[in-house]
Amino acid sequence: MGNVNWALQAGAFGEYWAVPWLRLRGEVRQGFGSETGVTGDLFLDAVVPAGQFRFSAGPRMTMQSAAAVGPYYSITQDQSIGSTVSGLPELPVYRAGGGLYSYGAGTQTEYFLNQQWAAHAFVEYERLTGSAADSPLVTQRGSPNQLMFGLGATYSFNMHPLW
Repeated sequence: MGNVNWALQAGAFGEYWAVPWLRLRGEVRQGFGSETGVTGDLFLDAVVPAGQFRFSAGPRMTMQSAAAVGPYYSITQDQSIGSTVSGLPELPVYRAGGGLYSYGAGTQTEYFLNQQWAAHAFVEYERLTGSAADSPLVTQRGSPNQLMFGLGATYSFNMHPLW
């Protein structure tokens, strides 16, 4: 289909702890580069600390604008013509739109090495929906079921107000 050039997202997040073990987190990001849309995520996690570990799990939902979904799921006329590979049928022209992009669930384990450093591992399942799920890339050559996993490290620091 061709490469999608680089993209960068910048944004903000907020968290609300309804009770000490339940976290609601929202994120909004603006894309720059080949993806210029807006992405919003909503997470609701049960959080359980256990010594130097913290476990969390819960549902997730993502909304995206058409400009965020289009570069990855739309098919132009040129891409359609060049989409025949290994005997698979040509993909039709398709224009992806915005809306509810996916829903699913995720879990994360964090290990706190000290007050500043933590390591984490996560697994998330998402079910594509809307125009992303309806894209011929998904219906003919992929799956609306997506699994993602990863490892990472976090460095935390304190900021003191200037006033």
